[in-house]
This record gives sequence, structure tokens and C-alpha cells, in this order.
Amino acid sequence: MYALTITCTYLTLKNNYSTMWMMTQVMGLFILSILIDEIILLFANLSIGVSLSTLAFYTETENLSINPIYHSLDNASIALMPVILACSLLFNFTKKKEIAAQEKARVLKSLAGSIAHEMRNPLSQIHGSLHFISRQASELDKQLIEYLNDANKIAKSGLQVIDITMDAINEKPVNKESFIVISANDMVADTLNHYAYSDSQHAEKLSFKGDDFELFADPVTLKYVLYNLIGNALYFVKTLPDADIVISILPEMHQIVIRDTGPGIAKSAIPKLFDSFYTSGKHGGTGLGLTYCKRTMKELGGSIHCESKLGEYTEFILTFPKLSNEKVLSAA
Repeated sequence: MYALTITCTYLTLKNNYSTMWMMTQVMGLFILSILIDEIILLFANLSIGVSLSTLAFYTETENLSINPIYHSLDNASIALMPVILACSLLFNFTKKKEIAAQEKARVLKSLAGSIAHEMRNPLSQIHGSLHFISRQASELDKQLIEYLNDANKIAKSGLQVIDITMDAINEKPVNKESFIVISANDMVADTLNHYAYSDSQHAEKLSFKGDDFELFADPVTLKYVLYNLIGNALYFVKTLPDADIVISILPEMHQIVIRDTGPGIAKSAIPKLFDSFYTSGKHGGTGLGLTYCKRTMKELGGSIHCESKLGEYTEFILTFPKLSNEKVLSAA
């Protein structure tokens, strides 16, 4: 790389700053800007290379009387150099950010895949054992059988979430064969009932209201979207005594709205919320949860968007397509 700088500069001087060699110098500068990531190293290369080549040129006996700035200097090429340098540095910066994002995605996908793989086997064993116990428990207490059945459903749901995670990692489309017509009211109630609260008091912060409407979706996939949004809301309001989370069902708009009276989100951050790896005020998050929610809602034919006011509230609005009679009949 030093040889490139020295050679181009020396031959530019040797050929009296001709247009062809000035353009070669510009091209050399462009190539160096792409090859060298660090700005300090780039300027060190240019400074040392140009100095050495200039010194070599003017130490030659026949060049001692030549004016350093030749009268036929190509001013257009000189003016172009800082532009090329600035554009190259911008390109380099963008490239480094993209490489870093790709590497982070690769690591997170690998980690998520490993976790999902390791969790699948014990959950499968638990699921099988619970199913066996339920079948053999005809003489046991009825309430115990009910507990076993609930645990069996949770284990099965865990396996389904692992499948969803693996599908999301592999960017596999949602399986529309698993779509059924479901009640929004029942879906929210079931989600709140089975959410893994870290503290029983956290559950008291959640409530839901509104009438009902029917939607066409995979129940497990939609429940996973709701889990993400509830988890995010709880993260911000669980330590605030007066804060709460209200899930509203709006049949006229075909919407489920998750609203919390927490710290809110800055207006400038809202457009970036659904970008991969972006988090707003949440420590330890991957920045993939809301990206998954957006992708899933799009697969369901709906949408998700956020409204928030800093210091007052945050709302995530899930909008679902209205069902046609044909779809209801086909699902039935």
C-alpha cells in the first residue's frame, strides 16, 4: 500500500503533473481509502508515501531545478482529491457498520439457535412425561389432572415457541396452514393467563377491556407477539408504583392496543424501534423482538405501529385485516 502511494506520486512528478498521471493519483487515493479502514493509518500512508516519493524525485540531479508546482498542474484533479477522499471515507464507514451488523446478526442467530436446540430436548421429555402421567392418572385427584394438563400445554407451547424462533432465525415465512379464526378477547385472556410473570405483583399491573372481534392467525405466533409487547411494557413499568398496562380490544378498528403509562419513548427513537438490533432504554435486549413483531404482523396481513409521549405513555397498536365470509367458512 505504501508502494502504491510512492509509485503514483513519483510518476506524477516525473511526468510533470500530466492529466493522466494526476487521474492515476486520484484512483490510487480511492483504492487506498477502501483498503485502509483506519483514518489515522490512511493519512500516515499518504503523508509518508508522498514525502518519500517527493524526496526521491528531487534528490535526482536532473530534477533539482524543477519548480515543485509545475505550471501545467491539473487543477481539476487536485480539486477532485478531497472529494474522492471524503466519499471513500464515507463508503468505508458505511461498510464497517454493515460488517459489524452482519457479524452481530450471525452471533445472535448462532446463540439463539444453540439455545433453542438445547431447550428442545428437555421440553420434549417433559411434554412426553406429562402426557404419559395424564393418561395413567385416572384414579388421581381431578384437580391434579387439571394441573398436569396445564403443564402439558405450557411445555407444548414452549416447543412451539422454539419452532417459531428457529423459523424467525431462518427467515422462514409463517405457516398459513396453521391459521384459524380466533377470538381476540380469548387470545388476550389466554396470553395474560400464561405469561411468565417474574413477580405476582407484576400481573396486577395488567388489565384488558373492550368488546370482541374475530381474527385469522396462528394462535401461538400471535401469542408470541403479545408476549414480546407485554414483556417490553413490564420492563419499564414494573418499578413504577402508579404505572399500569391496559390492553384494549377495539372491534370497530380490528385492533389490539397495548398501552403503558411508563416513561415513554423519545419521538426521535420511534421510527427506529422496529429496526434490527435497535433498543430504546432497555438494557440487555437484543433489539430483535419488535423486528419479529413487525415481520409477523405483516405475514398476518396486518400492521404494528407505535405512539408515545415522553414521560406519559407508550402504545403499540396491532391492526388486523377484517375477515371475509369466505375466509370464515373455509376456516370452519
